[in-house]
Amino acid sequence: MNVKIWGAAAVAFVAMTGAAQAEVLRVTGEFPARFREASLLHSLSINRFDGQDGIALANAIERAMGRTHFEMLGGRAGRQHADASLSGAVTTDVQETPFRKKEKRCTEKNKDGKCIKEEEVEVRCRRRAVSIRADLRMVDNDSGRVVYSESKPFREELSWCEGQNASRSVEDTVTAGIQHIANDVRFDIAPSVQTYDIRVRESTKGLSKEAAKRFKDLVKLTKRDARGACAGWNQMQAEAQGHPSLTFNLGLCAEQRGDYDGALALYRRASQSGAAEGGEGADRALRLIAGRDDARVRERRN
Repeated sequence: MNVKIWGAAAVAFVAMTGAAQAEVLRVTGEFPARFREASLLHSLSINRFDGQDGIALANAIERAMGRTHFEMLGGRAGRQHADASLSGAVTTDVQETPFRKKEKRCTEKNKDGKCIKEEEVEVRCRRRAVSIRADLRMVDNDSGRVVYSESKPFREELSWCEGQNASRSVEDTVTAGIQHIANDVRFDIAPSVQTYDIRVRESTKGLSKEAAKRFKDLVKLTKRDARGACAGWNQMQAEAQGHPSLTFNLGLCAEQRGDYDGALALYRRASQSGAAEGGEGADRALRLIAGRDDARVRERRN
């Protein structure tokens, strides 16, 4: 599934094999935060983050949140008036150790500088491991309830040998790790609006020759007129009721127009009739329903 996360928080891509070459429907929907109770709060204050890189992580989380969900409040007033407070501690560890390994090296070159002899030699190398662990806690300031408590690890290991340089510095690695953790926290406690492509089902096994031709023509139509293709598949229900590809594609059409309950029912029927993609579609529809329901709760609270 090709996924784009719109907003200042992050951009992520999840590749679906063959989607770029195959016919797809593009869908936009809101998915719930991993910790739904935390996401229902309106405003957030980033409180104290202990550790050498604590301030860096606090700032990275604030940037990752952007303006897409929480009202971010700062300073003393922010801590007093925010619906929730996020605090934490960060530990960073860097270890560098020497080691030796054998590899082929050129030991003789001709007058043109071309290698004419290679031998296996022992070379001196170094290995660097950078580890970051962030322990985070989010509290509902009205009730005192802990609505989010997670430990986020990050580790990167790299090595290089004599004649080479490390692919990136300790500082760059720590910066990347802090950003990785901040982005992960964003998806833990805030919903995300995603635009993604789902491949339509193309199998016509079990359809009559005439119905199969019409079905394939509608598959091709998705490239220029997704609504027209969906209308055509809907008209085919009388003659191909229960066909797994037709049922799945109708589920995808329902998902595209925001009818997530209808999509869920169709995906489940498609799965029961032999479309393996139906199970994944049903799981996605359930998440979209949760995202829709959470958005309604937040709207009522505001």
